[in-house]
Formats: sequence, C-alpha cells, structure tokens
Amino acid sequence: MAPLVPFDAQDLANLTAHDLSQLIRCFLSFNSNPLENIHRLVNLGRELAGGSCACYQSQPRSDCFDASPIEPLTCIVDGSARSGCSRRQLIEVGDQHPLAPFHSPNCECQQRGDPWAHMSRYRVVTDDIRGKLLMRHDSAAHLSLSQKQILRLVARAIAIEEERLHTQERQQLQQQREIIVARIASQIRESLDLHQILRNTVASLLDFLDADRVIICRIQSDGKGEVLEEARNPDVFSMLGWTLSDPWIVDRQSHQDHLSGQVLVLEDTAQANLEPGVKQLMDFFEVRSRLVMPIVLAKDIERDSLRDDPSSCQPWGLLMVHQCHHPRQWHIDEISVLPQLATQLAIAIQQAQLYQQVQIANRELSELATQDGLTQIANRRRFDAYLDHEWRRLLRSPAPLSLILFDIDFFKQYNDTHGHLAGDRCLQQVAQTLKALMQRATDLVARYGGEEFAIILPETTESGAHFLAEQVRSRIARTPMIDVQARNHKSVNHQITVSVGVASQTPFPEASPQLLIAAADAALYRAKNEGRNRICLATAKDFAQGE
Repeated sequence: MAPLVPFDAQDLANLTAHDLSQLIRCFLSFNSNPLENIHRLVNLGRELAGGSCACYQSQPRSDCFDASPIEPLTCIVDGSARSGCSRRQLIEVGDQHPLAPFHSPNCECQQRGDPWAHMSRYRVVTDDIRGKLLMRHDSAAHLSLSQKQILRLVARAIAIEEERLHTQERQQLQQQREIIVARIASQIRESLDLHQILRNTVASLLDFLDADRVIICRIQSDGKGEVLEEARNPDVFSMLGWTLSDPWIVDRQSHQDHLSGQVLVLEDTAQANLEPGVKQLMDFFEVRSRLVMPIVLAKDIERDSLRDDPSSCQPWGLLMVHQCHHPRQWHIDEISVLPQLATQLAIAIQQAQLYQQVQIANRELSELATQDGLTQIANRRRFDAYLDHEWRRLLRSPAPLSLILFDIDFFKQYNDTHGHLAGDRCLQQVAQTLKALMQRATDLVARYGGEEFAIILPETTESGAHFLAEQVRSRIARTPMIDVQARNHKSVNHQITVSVGVASQTPFPEASPQLLIAAADAALYRAKNEGRNRICLATAKDFAQGE
C-alpha cells in the first residue's frame, strides 16, 4: 500500500517557495475523481520541470488478476486535455527497459517527432498497477534538485490516486455485477419465457463485459451444441443457429472442473497451444480470447447437498464470451459474474421446464374433460360448448351453420349378437372414419351419445353438409367393421350402416343452438323411419317444431 500522504517535512526541504506553492495549490484543487487528480499532477510536473510533453502510462501488474482494465492514460502536450490513450491499446515489447515507454498508437507525445529524446522517467508502483511517469524536455539541460524532488512527489501522489481509482472501479464493477444479476433474477421471477430470459442475459453480459460476442449453446442429447441465443457487435460474425459437433472440443480436459462450477479462461488462442483443428475453428469464428461457463442443472433440485456433486449434475449448455479482434486479460470481477449468471439461468431453465410440464398436464386434463374416453373424439360436453361458441360467432358475422347427426343402424342388435367388446370396437372404427373425412380444422366430430355421432360444420351450406353426409354414409356402408373374436382370435368382418339427419341454419338472435339440434334430430328420426341407411334434410316444418 502507498503511504496516505505523498510527502513529509524532509521531502519539502529542497523545494523552492514557488514549487511548494504550486504543489499545495494542486493538492487543494483535488476532487473525488482520481482521474482528474492524476491529470492535474502530471500537468503540474510538466510545468514545474519545464517539460514540453508529459505522459503517464500504467498497466495492471502481471501477477495481479483483479486490476481494472478500463481507466485511460494521461497524456499532456503543452497543457492540453487528456488524450484518447487507453490501457487496452498499450503494447509492451518483450525484454524492454522497465522504464521504457509502452507503445500506444493514440499517444500524442509519441507522435511528436523524435520521441523521448530527452526524458525524465519515474516509477509509479502500487499493489495493482505498475506505472511510468515520462517527461520529455526540448533540451538536454539538467533538472534542478527542486524539480527532481517535485517529480518524485508527483509520482508518489499519482500512486495514491491510482489506488483510489482502483478502489472506486472495483466498487463500480461490483455494483454493475450485482445490478446485472439482480436484473436477470428479476426477469426470471417475472417471466417464464425461457427464450426471452436467455436473450436478455446475453445482451446484458455483452454490455457489462464490453465483449464482442456472447452466446448460449444448448448441449443436445447426441452431444452436439446448438447456439440458441446470441448478442454481438455488428462487425462480428454471427453464430446464432449454428450447430457445433463438439462444444467441448477446446475444454475436454476441464470437463469435470466445469461441472464443479469453474470458468474456463482462455486469454489468447494464438498462444494457447491448441490442436490444428481447434485453432482452425477458433479462427473461423474469429475467437481470439474467451470465457466459458457451463449451465448445470441439478438432477434433484430439492436436495441442495447434491448440487456440489458433479455426478449429480448434467450440463444443459454453455455460456460463452468471445473477444474477437485481440487477446484479452480477463479480470476476476469479469470472471466471477459468470457463475452467478449461470446459477440464475439454471433456475430459469428448471422453472421453464416445470412450467412446460404443468402446461402439458393442464392440456391433458383439458382433453380428458372434453374427450370421449372410448372413441378419442370430442364428447358431448365439448360438442355443446363448441356449437354454442360457433352459433354466437356466426351471429356476429352471419354465415350458415350446419349440423349432421348420425345413428348406427340396429346397433343394439349388433351389441347383443357380437358382444359389448365388438360393439365398442365398432364405435371406435366409426369415429376414426368420421375423423378421416374431415378437411377443415374448424369442423368438429363428436360422440353425441350412445351410438349417435355428430359433425359441426361452421360456415357450411346445406348442400355442402349434404355432400359430406353422403361421403360418410357411403364410406361406412362399404367399410367392414373388423372384430377379433376372443375365443379363436380370428378376425370377423361385419357390415353396418348409418342413418343421417342434416340441418343448416344461419344463426339469428331470436333462436338458440337447440333449434339446430332439434331440426337435425327430427331429420334423423325421419331417415330411420323411412328405412335407414339414408340421409334426410331438415325441413321448415322440422325447424318450426324445434321452436
């Protein structure tokens, strides 16, 4: 840790009155922004040392993994404002002098002719960074004792501001991470739409990490990985919809570590000693650096003790972060957010799966409530509800509504002769024949009761209903009802016929669906009285009696 005060009485002994006054004035102008204070200090050193250009450069220490990567450099030319230098742009040449300047393409000092011809250099070292205060002079004139002491004090004061800056940024990153995790957790509580949750997650993570691409890869049962969601910069190749034949190809040796909750960190694919095929895949997708975190679902979500056991978990998918244009040193604040997000995603996935199971169960219950158990077509309850719905709909948008009622001829005699099991199989085959003849999703086939069946035909005229009724009658008449005899297991074919009543009516306010049912039933009764195996159309008299 740097000392709380950058100087003591002995340090001030060699300063001139003017230098001391300027130093005190600089400290009195400090505010809560360490970056601005560093800028003031560098400019003070440039002015008092007579420098034409001053540049303060710093990088996170190589042995420190939690330093912030986002603060800019201070670069001052003739008292100008700070330049656009960035620590991410610094390029350090190997085996260079410890105080040699980093190369930065946007550094204004380095763009001025013969760089650093006459230069003063001072170290700035804290627990988290190693910095260089560089002062260029127009001539080789030697600095006075007071000027040298000023620059040493400036470097020590910069170290204190760097530590303040690091602390502030650590707190800011921590707050950002907590906000992101809280936001995603809120989305999980508010929504059961898994795709929306995944979409919000990759977008939030891309913004937080300032990365080039964030994807969520779903591991399928065959081991392949499908990219379900993606957030990316516009200039980066899209991976959405791609299927990866082996999503673990880079991380196979770390598979079990992943399932234990560890993040795979790959800072530079060019230096990672990857196999040629893997390197080619990374180059194809423009991946230069990446983070990978598995999304793991516990097999038994009610037993917390199993969550720490990799054998009790299954990898649902992978959360991947890509840096595409240059290598990147991932920091602990960036890495640590991935396990938190993966945990939230695992909760969301399990909630979505549970919700889907509930929805399926509800649909099955609904079908049981509206489906005939024997024939697997709509029951009388569903028939009444659908007929009432269509009657009211066509009352608002006038169009004809037709109803066909069928009755199997001599079915009681068929039951008594061949047995109730044969009768049940006969009803099932008639129902399947009716379903096979339906051409529109709006047409409903239902078991009306006993051996009676019905077809509701919205927006169908009497002639259309008559045509379909004849198709049904003739198909059933020439289709043998197959009965497997229980004793000898032989198939026996029986012929049956149906009598049919057809009614069609455009709904009007003074009537109800019962009018249509009564008219179709009267026509059916007449078809049976006239000899069966025939179709009768409802007459005006039938409708009048129904009223």
